[in-house]
Amino acid sequence: MKIALLGVGTVGSGVREQLAGDSRFEIKRILVRREIPELGALATFSFDDILRDDEIEAVVEVIGGEQPALDYVLRSLRAGKHVVTANKLMLSENMEALAEAAHAGRARLMIDASVGGGIPYLHNLARAGRRGGIQSVFGIVNGTTNLILDTMQSEGADFADVLAQAQRAGYAEADPTADIDGLDARAKLCVAAAAGFGCAVRPAEVDTAGIRTLSLGDVRVFRQLGRVCRLIARMDRPENGSAPAYVEPTLVGSMDILAAIRRNDNLIGYVERNAGLQYFFGQGAGKSPTAFNVIMGLEDLLEGRPGALERLAGSVSVDNGRLAHRYYLRTAARLEIEAQALADVGEARAYLTAPLSVSHMHALVRKLRKADPNLFFAGLRD
Repeated sequence: MKIALLGVGTVGSGVREQLAGDSRFEIKRILVRREIPELGALATFSFDDILRDDEIEAVVEVIGGEQPALDYVLRSLRAGKHVVTANKLMLSENMEALAEAAHAGRARLMIDASVGGGIPYLHNLARAGRRGGIQSVFGIVNGTTNLILDTMQSEGADFADVLAQAQRAGYAEADPTADIDGLDARAKLCVAAAAGFGCAVRPAEVDTAGIRTLSLGDVRVFRQLGRVCRLIARMDRPENGSAPAYVEPTLVGSMDILAAIRRNDNLIGYVERNAGLQYFFGQGAGKSPTAFNVIMGLEDLLEGRPGALERLAGSVSVDNGRLAHRYYLRTAARLEIEAQALADVGEARAYLTAPLSVSHMHALVRKLRKADPNLFFAGLRD
């Protein structure tokens, strides 16, 4: 199979390295943004060179970001070229358009590398989802935030110090917003929803909170509660055109399997009606793991196996009003809800609320943040 590679950065270079010596695949063209002399005649600055080449059967997109990746992928699919991508942002924001383009071009869109790095999660989730029995998808899907949370809670390190260390080590971006504000986890949740439930979910509708304002004072209270904080993404089975879907810090029991996930590892799961709870653990990002899952997508194309978006059937709205649990809340703002005071944390106070719906809590937090932008909250997993 002759393929084109869009981008030759971290993941793209990993794909090249892992395909070296594999006679089944030939990289015929590589789209680049700058001169890379060692690529020689493989390099091109024009995507049209790839689109017009009838010998190229598949396009591997590892540019990242929404544009120009979306334009390249849509044009490839409509032209009948299969696409393998690791781009969760592009997928999550444009799921229906991409599925329509694949259908129109009779091409397949392989997305396994977009969630969980090298973990075989989406492949198995989509396979189980074809039976129609997935009840929920959830888990730790962002390694950067898990590294920060684990280090703060196991070593007593300050948030800013741990983030700086993660940036120096290459685990966190110079602008960490997508990770620490939960946006990366939200995008991955939307991709998982498409694979597991066969539906599109608009990221903007998903209630999302991150860990930016977590303090060591909060960590001390977690320890008193016998809890460990993890950033969890979750979506439940759609009913009547809507489904609960959220990303938020979550306090789990110290013996919960989620509490045992250390450093920058991921633990992603689903509940299936007959098989029950299934977990997938491993490195959720990185050059070699992600490139490996990209190549698994190429293998699936070569062997005629279906992709995770074969059965996308419209979109569903998010309704977090029907899912409720207790919350930890630390704030200096005045509360007007039923809550148990736990401890003073600096100039603020920590509380444990009565069960609140996810939509109610996120709306309350948006209101309270006007008076206290540094508040922190986390759901309780009972």
